[in-house]
Amino acid sequence: MSTTALVRPLAHHKIHGSHYERLAAVYVRQSTPQQLIRHQESTRLQYGLVERALALGWAQPQVLVIDED
Repeated sequence: MSTTALVRPLAHHKIHGSHYERLAAVYVRQSTPQQLIRHQESTRLQYGLVERALALGWAQPQVLVIDED
């Protein structure tokens, strides 16, 4: 019987298999509607954390995005 290892190319040495059983939560925060307009780069970078979680090895269904209060 062969076992196929899950490839996580950017996985950090502090991330263990049990971590991948948990959700990776990305909380996107902007305090006011004006911040959404003035600080678009901040919003883009926060959503970019989703891609970072995926690159570290979390599966898409395990990445939770919270972008509302």
